[in-house]
Amino acid sequence: MKIKNLLVTGLFAMVFALQDCNKPNSSYDKEISSHTQVTAKDSRGKTIILPHEAQRIVVLYNALVDDVYMLQAGGKIVGIPQQIYEMEDTYSFLSKLDDRIKNKTIATPTFGGSSSNAESIVGLKPDLVLTFNTDEDHINQIENLGIPVFTFSSLNDEKILEELKNVGKLLGKQKRAEEITGYVSEEVRKMRTSRETSPKKIYYAWSKGRIMSTSGKGSLIDMAISLSGAQNACPVPVEAPNISAETMYKWNPDLIVLWNSKLSDVYSLKELAALPAVKNKQVFAMSPSFPYDPHTVKFLLFAKQLRHWCMPEYTQEQLDKEVKKTFEVIYGKKGLI
Repeated sequence: MKIKNLLVTGLFAMVFALQDCNKPNSSYDKEISSHTQVTAKDSRGKTIILPHEAQRIVVLYNALVDDVYMLQAGGKIVGIPQQIYEMEDTYSFLSKLDDRIKNKTIATPTFGGSSSNAESIVGLKPDLVLTFNTDEDHINQIENLGIPVFTFSSLNDEKILEELKNVGKLLGKQKRAEEITGYVSEEVRKMRTSRETSPKKIYYAWSKGRIMSTSGKGSLIDMAISLSGAQNACPVPVEAPNISAETMYKWNPDLIVLWNSKLSDVYSLKELAALPAVKNKQVFAMSPSFPYDPHTVKFLLFAKQLRHWCMPEYTQEQLDKEVKKTFEVIYGKKGLI
């Protein structure tokens, strides 16, 4: 009798064990998925290979922190730029997504500005660092310490979408990246099908009152201006040319758009007082800047804001509605803005 009971008990144990192994959300399956090798190509064309999806990441630029939260991978972040805590609109928004941002408890391995401390980065034990490809020496330094680095370029809309999809692979968020990029790609397609026959000319001025510094043909800003249906007033194929007041009059833009600058930075310049765009009060500040960061998929919203300023028929009500919808998609939550 005892032997029979032991056999029955053993049979049930085997059945339950088999059922547990077949559960799609079992801890065994999670362990396997998180320890599967992942690869992705970054902006340098370099293939980044990780033994498993990244679990601890350090992010060295504000826009890339934003990307990680869009991918709903914020919990993996162990280091961010100090500026996240210092930029009021960025800090306010990201605080809604992560209490660690709100309480300022995520480490900031930076000296200040965009300079990062390699020693501090190593101390955070990341399995991946995200940065822009602009500082080759620093990237090499981090990689020589044995830490994989995925770089971004954000050169244009295609690169922004491609890089988001690739980093999504390394973070185990490939499906989420596809959702975001699919939506943005469709919105871009819609915008490009509606063109103005007589596009207005936009002059874009750099941040912190650098009114005579702009973005030329082929730049990220040039792409966003074109997407809006307008035309870049700067015809020079240079990334960041500095110009004179005389050149500004020669280009004669219909609008002047500012980034992290005040309207008074333009209106106080006596040398621009006679410029038609200034006389007609066609100077606009992209403020707050966070919802329109062109280094992320929010280049779409940057372009839509420009469209509103250029085309009165594209109303503020319509713009607000589309900004709200886009935020719901790219962050996967409602009521954020």
